[in-house]
Amino acid sequence: MTAEIPNLARTAQLIKQAVHKLELDLSGLTVLTEAASGPYAVTPVIAAMAGAKRVLAITADSSYATADEVIRQTRSLESLCGLPQRVEIFQERHLALFAEADIVTNLGFVRPLDAKVVLSMRRGSVVPLMCEAWEYRPQDLDLRACQQQGVHVFATNEDFPAIDVFAYSGWLALKMLFEAGIEIHRSKVVVVSGDKFGRVIEQRLQANGVDVMRVDRLDREIIAGADAVILADYARLDEIIGEGGDVTAADVSRFMPGGVVICFAGRADVRGLGANGVRVHPNRELPARRMGLTLAHLGARPVVDLHAAGLKVGELACRGVEADSAFSALMQKM
Repeated sequence: MTAEIPNLARTAQLIKQAVHKLELDLSGLTVLTEAASGPYAVTPVIAAMAGAKRVLAITADSSYATADEVIRQTRSLESLCGLPQRVEIFQERHLALFAEADIVTNLGFVRPLDAKVVLSMRRGSVVPLMCEAWEYRPQDLDLRACQQQGVHVFATNEDFPAIDVFAYSGWLALKMLFEAGIEIHRSKVVVVSGDKFGRVIEQRLQANGVDVMRVDRLDREIIAGADAVILADYARLDEIIGEGGDVTAADVSRFMPGGVVICFAGRADVRGLGANGVRVHPNRELPARRMGLTLAHLGARPVVDLHAAGLKVGELACRGVEADSAFSALMQKM
């Protein structure tokens, strides 16, 4: 099944709005990013709309779309944004592409930025992470190699008022609960999290009539009688539900009969839960430091705003004006 752009015309408008409100100006800069499908088709088009000298985009066949379909979506979005076909799309990941770029994003088809890749990059080039600093994954980017090569790395403040992207985490949790058959109002939900995701989700659930409890660790007493447990501990590496976890799949079945487990971020024994009759959403195993569903599950705006903000971070770092800009609070040091 191909991941489609949900509303092409609206997505084009969101791109124009984001470029305007962030005063994104990539003139004179070459950007290397990915060409992807669905809401993630936006990134190279944002760069082109912001006047980048060149936009290089890597793509490939994936479970979401073929490379040909990605190219079609990119061209359609360019056209709706009133752009000529400026995005240069490549179906192979050549080191020469990295050597050309001033800004290299850390997105799917561009990753991993390992030592071999980083050593091909220009000294003084920038990697803007499309996430906050605490969400950094070492397997995606070799920070030490960046330091040795003189490549600057900054993360993006998702709470910056012009975008307020991190707040969508709470809305995503609500949507996932609805999809799992939980009515929200007057439902009892346990959120297990020791990080920012949990705090934001807890606040959004409370504002919508949920009887919510946020904890760092689960036990049988905590889950007893709950309608749902949301796993939302992005930074936690061990299994939260499973034989070696806080509680077992059998515990969940016994102490919260009919309840559901929402895998927002965090590891669980999904197969064991299913074998014990527990509904899991989404119903797949997650590695540590991964979200079950991304903010794109809500629509295009969170992706557009976050990726435009990340490109703004790249712009500021390339031009060396991060300390003197009204947008300096967008940047987070690594």
